[in-house]
Amino acid sequence: MIDIPSLDPIPLPAPVWLLRTLLVVTFILHLVPMNFALGGGFLAAISQTFGKWRKSERHLLLAGALWKMVPYTIAAAITLGVAPLLFLQVLYGQFFYTSSVLMAWPWLSVVGLLTLGYYGFYRCYFRAQQKRPVSLWVPWGSAFLFLTIGFLYTHNMVLMLTPEKWQGIYTSSAYGIHLSVSDPTIIPRFLHFFIASLALSGILVMLHGFWKKKTDDEQGKWAIRYGSQWFVAATFVQFFIGLWFLAALPPPVRNSLMGQDKTATAILVAAIICAVLSLILILLAGVSEKPFKKTITGAVLISVTVALMAVIRDFVRAKYLEPYFDAAQQAVRPQWDVFAIFAVLLVAGVITVVWIILKVIKER
Repeated sequence: MIDIPSLDPIPLPAPVWLLRTLLVVTFILHLVPMNFALGGGFLAAISQTFGKWRKSERHLLLAGALWKMVPYTIAAAITLGVAPLLFLQVLYGQFFYTSSVLMAWPWLSVVGLLTLGYYGFYRCYFRAQQKRPVSLWVPWGSAFLFLTIGFLYTHNMVLMLTPEKWQGIYTSSAYGIHLSVSDPTIIPRFLHFFIASLALSGILVMLHGFWKKKTDDEQGKWAIRYGSQWFVAATFVQFFIGLWFLAALPPPVRNSLMGQDKTATAILVAAIICAVLSLILILLAGVSEKPFKKTITGAVLISVTVALMAVIRDFVRAKYLEPYFDAAQQAVRPQWDVFAIFAVLLVAGVITVVWIILKVIKER
């Protein structure tokens, strides 16, 4: 017998299908800046290291440009990450809260890790503005702090899907210190998340290259090729990580994605096709004399892949919890007035974030 906390007696404020849709949509909005923050931080640290070791001015210039971008992407990721976390708690609160309690101390450490990592990247940003050298331990330290946050989120999201392990974990220790990689999906899931951030940040470097060409044609062309190489290499590795992740999933979940559920399978196939086409286009853009259209098309296709993978993620979560819980069975008492206020504020918030990004790009 598996003990699962009771449902919150307060009815849901909107239909389940709408809350799940908003969970996916807001998570997609969070994914883009989050990937740029994590992957961009690592690419900046790598470029800074290569620049110092090889005396490469091109790598140092790129690192300086990335230091100016990363703090903004972190702010956007944090801002846009609030909504999907709230929707997750509304729909799957008894699972999410339990897993969070079982790993309470590592989970609470996210705030401190985020503060330290954010500070490190801002230090790099100010040093770059002042044209002063950056100590390598600062960017690498911040990059790994954010990577640790990614691992803790991955751990919590997997733990909430495996309530059959909760009793054993609590029996072994009731102090909220659980942190383990024994689940076969944690490592591939975490790597799938991390490698994707490097690939998407390669696109960011390419877009920076197009902007840089206006003032430094050679540096801009180099950045486009460099970003293309990162995207192609990371995406190629991602295909193998994805196969590992798929193989590690429990049979009922894996079989659904492999043909048992036609809709889920079609979405997964569409995501893979978009990723392959994007890989080809970005590869061609890296060696092309006129790479702009190929880059933009590739960026759009990989954005579609990210969106489709977010849908798959929601399907996998529901399939995991199917033996224990059906979100659609929860009581619903729509509060459309409150929902209307949320919708207006969400749209206003997204517009504000986009406006700030465009303003920063124009000023910088």
